[in-house]
Amino acid sequence: MRFQKAIKRMIALGTGAIMVGSSVFGAADLANFPAPFVKDGKFSGVLIVGDKAAAEDVIGISDVISSLQFAATKKVTTTSAAETTVEGDAWQVQTSNRLELSQDLNTGGDGKETLRNITTYIDKSNLKALASGVVTNNKVTSPFNQYLYLLGPGTDSSLDTGYVIYSENDEDKTADFLYFKSGREIARYLFEFTTALESDVDDSAGSSSSTGLFLTDFQDVDLTLFGRKYTIVTAKRTTTTGDNVVLTLMGGAGKDTLLEKQTKTYTIGGKDYEVTLQFVDADEAQFVINGQTSRKMKDGDTDKLSDGTTVGVTDVLYQDYAGGIHSATFFIGANKLELKDTNINDVASSNSLKVDDNTIDDAAVIIEGSDDNSTFKINRIHINMSADDNYFVPAGGKLSEAIKAEGGSSAEPQVLFTENWDIEYRGLKKVNTEKIRLKTSGSSQYNLEFVDGDGNKVDVPIAKAAAASRMVFGDTDKEFVNRENLSITKDDYLVVTDGTRKRGERKTYVLQYKGADKVTADNPVLKFKNVGSGSTIEQTYAAAGEGTSIATLKIGGADFKVYNATGAASDMNANDFPVRVDLDASGALQNGGANATVNITTKYGAEIGLTNLTEDNINALILSVRTPDALYDGNAKDNVENLRAIDWVVNITVDSSSKVAHAVVSGYTSAQDGTTLATRTPDGETNIAYGYTSYGAFITRETPSSEPATFDIVYPESQMNPLVYITAKGASFAEVGATTTEAVTVQRIEVGAAKLASEVSNVMAQNTILVGGPCANAAAATVMGNPADCTAGFEPGVGRIELFEHSNGNVAMLVAGYGAVDTRNAAAVVANYKDYKSSLKGTKVTVKKVNNQLTVATATA
Repeated sequence: MRFQKAIKRMIALGTGAIMVGSSVFGAADLANFPAPFVKDGKFSGVLIVGDKAAAEDVIGISDVISSLQFAATKKVTTTSAAETTVEGDAWQVQTSNRLELSQDLNTGGDGKETLRNITTYIDKSNLKALASGVVTNNKVTSPFNQYLYLLGPGTDSSLDTGYVIYSENDEDKTADFLYFKSGREIARYLFEFTTALESDVDDSAGSSSSTGLFLTDFQDVDLTLFGRKYTIVTAKRTTTTGDNVVLTLMGGAGKDTLLEKQTKTYTIGGKDYEVTLQFVDADEAQFVINGQTSRKMKDGDTDKLSDGTTVGVTDVLYQDYAGGIHSATFFIGANKLELKDTNINDVASSNSLKVDDNTIDDAAVIIEGSDDNSTFKINRIHINMSADDNYFVPAGGKLSEAIKAEGGSSAEPQVLFTENWDIEYRGLKKVNTEKIRLKTSGSSQYNLEFVDGDGNKVDVPIAKAAAASRMVFGDTDKEFVNRENLSITKDDYLVVTDGTRKRGERKTYVLQYKGADKVTADNPVLKFKNVGSGSTIEQTYAAAGEGTSIATLKIGGADFKVYNATGAASDMNANDFPVRVDLDASGALQNGGANATVNITTKYGAEIGLTNLTEDNINALILSVRTPDALYDGNAKDNVENLRAIDWVVNITVDSSSKVAHAVVSGYTSAQDGTTLATRTPDGETNIAYGYTSYGAFITRETPSSEPATFDIVYPESQMNPLVYITAKGASFAEVGATTTEAVTVQRIEVGAAKLASEVSNVMAQNTILVGGPCANAAAATVMGNPADCTAGFEPGVGRIELFEHSNGNVAMLVAGYGAVDTRNAAAVVANYKDYKSSLKGTKVTVKKVNNQLTVATATA
């Protein structure tokens, strides 16, 4: 009986069941201020002042608002991805057009972008090793330029080499590689004289002869090829009929001239070499190097020492008379090249490059020029370099290393002419990422997980087995609504997306409708749960005629209008009536067509489409993940340059065992019809496959043998471009680590947060800060139980701060005093709460002003 009486007394105090200074609920404590009025960095509540408040009350509420505004802050942590930096002579394969990741497609579609799609060639403006220069001999001064043409002849669309793709190499390793196909051209080096380099045609004695073989004026000319200096040691025509040439060039770590019997020491690669010119005659020289005697060598000959070091002779001088000079010019650590072409009048190759007397089959030599049997001219030298095998360059690797790895002991890295340059793949650009998941909740339900417009993770059911081979969109009795022409009933999920922005930049939120007060209730509200943040939105509404909105939800900077679903005003006389929502913030409801369906846009811009076919009695739900782009989609963010990222599309069904399942289907657009992304299962793994789209979205799909398949997509904030570089020897790379910064953002307290008491019909429906006591503020009187004597409990010269906790969990804070000055003093303590933290405890304190100083004490009653 006593318990029943207690319940009746609580009801008599009001529908909120207020307990003054209560310890029944126990959550309220002044030590927690500004909570619960600031939650997750955002003001949550209403500040109320009396309709005829004194000036001191108005100033007091203003001070409290100002203080709470600075408390309404949110710490935002931003992480920038690591970056690749390069030192030395290197050029990244990009212009205003950036290289894109190629995608491996099962059927149809243009999924590849090659190095030559970015540029046809590079020159001195890209790489210092391709610097221009001047060559001078006895005949002419010849300026020259250098170029490196990327890949071989053919139209850009027909090239099937020189691109980055997620694939499997010949060792069954699955990863992203820079790929060069066997038999295809890697690059073509061009050395071009703008004024032809000339030589007389001479006989062996050095006299001009139309049938001579010797091109004497080319001999001893220095050429800098791709940053490495070479000397033309010998230059000859191969036949007396002309129009052909063979050039022997030599370069090396050290070049010098020694007199016969002279000895010097040279340091090459950290090792000392003691060299003596042991013997010289009319056309040969012989050396002793670190005790090892070389063979006798003529101009252009080389010999290899026991440690692999090459020595080569470029000139022998033998004056056969008393006191004559006997000397030889040589290279140690030599690199010898032979360039030969039997027809300089065409652009076809007749011979391969020779390096240290080894023929490099996949490096074809072309020399262009002219020969009138008196003067021989060279205009251009080409070296066409091709792949002898399939080369897979891994992230962090070099083409030269891939050539050695594939060829083993027979590898010819010398195919990269001069070996003073390389092509390096540094991996994909590192950017921030988010995760999109299709996951199971048991075997009968699929949930979609993504990151919403505020950066919160959303986990929401989208497919539930209702029975064998029958599916519902959402969950049992909780539909998932993404079409504006559908009614939303209590506990249904709905998608709201700001369609006023560009695709890829729209903010999306998933809400759950938690019902509504009937229209005849005091201050009726619509209730929604933000699934991402977990917070509850209570939005006041007012009755309106058919076709007119009853409320507006303000989320993520957009306005979403809410309508009575039926349009009949009488339906709002009951609690939890159904509603419809302008899901795309267009300002009006779409009753049908494509515009009625609203897509999800994740924080980083992925567009998730959900097409519900269960309405047509088809056991299917199409889920697509797209990278929208201005070129292909219109009114969209400019995400890609050339390659359209393939949509990832699955068809979700329920099988005969009442288990959810999904299958990958072709891109759900006419442009991609019939095309799917090829996913790969690495060697040694089962029931799992991986793949990359050209945007850099990395897909992992798991297919357990007895459970529903699932997938994860690691989706990038921006396109993950492959980092491919053309480098000269000596270039190096470093990774600059990711950096994390924190910033505090102020979340504005909206206009209208402060109200007059008469404007609040239900003071218990939200958290409230009440400035002014029951004599001056009707809302304060309601919270205090409408005392007969409104001054009861107040003392002159004493302010009062007190918490009242309602049965629904909301809290009211009374900031008041016997007089207006006392109220202002109490408000000053609340506004400067940080200065009084040690005294603000419990549910009730008093405030006094002593010697012009405010003091706070725990109330005794």
